[in-house]
Amino acid sequence: MDSAKPSRESNKKITVAVAGNPNVGKSVIFNALTGSRQHVGNWPGKTVERAEGVFHHQGWEIRLVDLPGTYSLAAQSPEEVIARDYIVSGAPDVVINIVDATSLERNLNLTLQILELTDRMVVALNLMDEVRRGGWEIDVKALEEALGVPVVPTVATEGEGLPELVEALVEVAEGCRQTHPASVDYGLTVEGYVESLEADLNRLGIEERSRWLALKLLEDDPEIVEAFKQGDLAALGLAAPSASPEALQALLKRAVRLREEIRPDAKVEIVRHRYEFADSVMRRVVHRLRPEEESSTEWIDRIVTHKVWSWPIMLAMLTIVFWITVKGGEIGGGWLEAGFSWLVRAARTWLVSVQAPWWVIGALVDGFMMGTGTVIAAMLPPMIILFIAFALLEDLGLLPRVAFNLDRPMQTVGSQGKQVITWGMSFGCNVTGVMASRIIENKKVRLASILTSPLIICSGSYGAGVALAIVLFGEGALLVMLSLVFLSLGIAFLATLLLNKTVFRGEPGSFVLEMPPYRKPQFGQVIRRALVDRVALTMWRAVEFAAPATLLIWILGNIPRGVPFEQTAIGWLVRGLAPLGRLWGLSGEMLTALLFTLPAKEIVMPALAMTYGLQTTLVESEQVLNYLPQVWTPLISYTFLVFFMLYLPCLVTVWAIWKETRSLKWTLMGLVVPLVMTCLITFVVYQGGRLLGF
Repeated sequence: MDSAKPSRESNKKITVAVAGNPNVGKSVIFNALTGSRQHVGNWPGKTVERAEGVFHHQGWEIRLVDLPGTYSLAAQSPEEVIARDYIVSGAPDVVINIVDATSLERNLNLTLQILELTDRMVVALNLMDEVRRGGWEIDVKALEEALGVPVVPTVATEGEGLPELVEALVEVAEGCRQTHPASVDYGLTVEGYVESLEADLNRLGIEERSRWLALKLLEDDPEIVEAFKQGDLAALGLAAPSASPEALQALLKRAVRLREEIRPDAKVEIVRHRYEFADSVMRRVVHRLRPEEESSTEWIDRIVTHKVWSWPIMLAMLTIVFWITVKGGEIGGGWLEAGFSWLVRAARTWLVSVQAPWWVIGALVDGFMMGTGTVIAAMLPPMIILFIAFALLEDLGLLPRVAFNLDRPMQTVGSQGKQVITWGMSFGCNVTGVMASRIIENKKVRLASILTSPLIICSGSYGAGVALAIVLFGEGALLVMLSLVFLSLGIAFLATLLLNKTVFRGEPGSFVLEMPPYRKPQFGQVIRRALVDRVALTMWRAVEFAAPATLLIWILGNIPRGVPFEQTAIGWLVRGLAPLGRLWGLSGEMLTALLFTLPAKEIVMPALAMTYGLQTTLVESEQVLNYLPQVWTPLISYTFLVFFMLYLPCLVTVWAIWKETRSLKWTLMGLVVPLVMTCLITFVVYQGGRLLGF
């Protein structure tokens, strides 16, 4: 257990870690205190977001570090590891534990675990307005005495209690306010073993957090056990100067023997006593002021999570989001496309007026500007809409209900309901679907979600596919596109099943899901979170990939200059790739165009115009619209659409997969899974169509 730090008057700086369960108002308090003086990045070596902000109070510079939302510190997910490691590191001078006052018993599980790591803690008892509306009263003074640390009631959305919260954290950080953190009694057997292991740790020179370490050894904590196996506690931020690797390994063996003597299970016993302690605290401090009534959340949940009615409600909700994304993307994309077209014309006119060389005009205007502008116009509007829509659904409390309702069908393929949410976001953009996989705690399901999200038809390929379908199928375009959407979902389900039967065989896919009460969303925070924390970073990466890729495409179509199409680099590519597509009915022109769409699938029409020798740039062409129906049969047309919609993710999605996994293996799998599944289904479609005489 840490002792209180001495006064920091010399530098007047305080570092504060903000910890708490998901959906308890952590972000609201963080943003209310720091305002615009914050930035978002990733934890070193992790894909979990790290938000930091600074504010000043009575001469103090206070730096807030918003830890990932987590239900415990058991090291079962990246969020839990990050939160625990940061507290263990000693970097924070004080920890603010944000607690949902409406679910006190459940939230105290995390509170008690933090108290085992540090005594420099202040509890923010948030959502007190909902407690009062529900007819309850919490004796804050009694809760403070039970926990042994300051407890400040707050209503973050109204700013209530925040000044008192800041005062308390400064007092604790300075050491002016003493704390006496509660310690859970884990029962005679466990406590006896903990004391014995503590004595062993102390003999090895490990006195800091020795009780916590002893408990973790009995719990079979994977990170702690691995550190003892390796004989090195430095990774845990703990000093053990006189402990040799052999001594640490011997202590681990003894802990294993003690753990096996605890019945029914050491971890179960520890968790049970912790919750019993939390329950006893709650019973002492929480009182009902008026008779219990059914809450609005319970009333709404009877309908939203109903076995029958939940399905049309979910379908309607997701359909509305999908429709708004597609239609809004079309409108916003049209505006952006018009703006970029004007910019391209202006740039070309100016370059011609200054007599710039042809290759400068072509590379800069027809390659870089046209290609990059197309990518931005196609990706930005649906990405903004979808991120905001899903953030609103999350703040309202509807998103967890969707995951809950879809959990049962997803269990049939070895997954869980949250994976469907990531697929829903993939309809707007596969990048957002891959990034949304962060909401999944289970590593296996998270990876399966990342690998299958590219199989979902995104709004970019959907929009381009609609244009092609109208040209190729006329009035039948709607049925064609609907069949492709359902085919996409079916393949994603099949791929998930196959992954869980092979790559992830034997790993459970179950999950624990919190059903928070329905709340009014904070629109300002939702929009800021969507635009600043998500869209801006993703679009910057999209431009980084699209700019050089579209420039390369222009070079391939224009070098050497003035030669027949067959002698250009594109002509050579068309001839070289032609034999590869015969099994699927795909010509060399089609495969080359598909390669060109890797920066963004939205450029498929001008890419086809280039590969068929109708033009030399990615500028939109009307010629290809008249040409394709003359040379493609209905079977070839449908086969191409199937392959185009699903074959490979765009380069920005590949980057997102790498960013989320930090693994070459899983990034390559993110390419292999959609390519293999698409080749299989396209083969069945083409060869089956031929057998049926189409």
